[in-house]
Amino acid sequence: MDIWLQNLTGGEGSFLGSLVGSTIGFLALIGGALFNYRLNRLRDARVRFEDDRSVAAALYGEILLLRREISQVAKIVSATYLAEQGLRNPHLKFDRHFLDRQRLSSPLLYNALAPQIGRLAADLVLGITEFHADFEAVRTWLPQLVEDESRGFSYSVLVVLTPASNALSRVIPTLRKIERSLGMQAAVLDLDVGEMPTVIDMENELWAEVAAAKREDG
Repeated sequence: MDIWLQNLTGGEGSFLGSLVGSTIGFLALIGGALFNYRLNRLRDARVRFEDDRSVAAALYGEILLLRREISQVAKIVSATYLAEQGLRNPHLKFDRHFLDRQRLSSPLLYNALAPQIGRLAADLVLGITEFHADFEAVRTWLPQLVEDESRGFSYSVLVVLTPASNALSRVIPTLRKIERSLGMQAAVLDLDVGEMPTVIDMENELWAEVAAAKREDG
């Protein structure tokens, strides 16, 4: 190789030097571009990670507030049901005043962040969307508990209490996972729901008896 280099003419040597220099420069340019690309990918991944944490934290906080509202609704619905059965305060009724006292907030953050929820872990997405489906069921059916003589029939409190119970309990594993991912202290998730479990059992037993009676008649 040394002999071959020594036998090169001036023009050949200059060409070879230029070729080697250009090749080294090109490789350095490619290496720099790849390095910058990797840095940009790492930066973008970090930004997405922080954005996802922010989305999870925002939804977590809103769910905590909505769970408190659901617990209060479940408590009042159960007390009103027992009152109409003659077992509690007789002044409680499923009338327009009942509905005026029961207000559930709109899940503003969930609606605003909906396009970004899909970037979270699949189990978090499932838990969050299930909670909001149950929450919306409570909001939808709550007005139907108000007596309406023109309707000719009434709805069971189960249309509200069943999704309320699901909303309060099924989301707990999701909330705990978000807490761990954010390094947060575990929140107290046990809420006062009054006699909701008792009322749910009473209504389920009642409807089981109705179904049994229908089977016997059939």
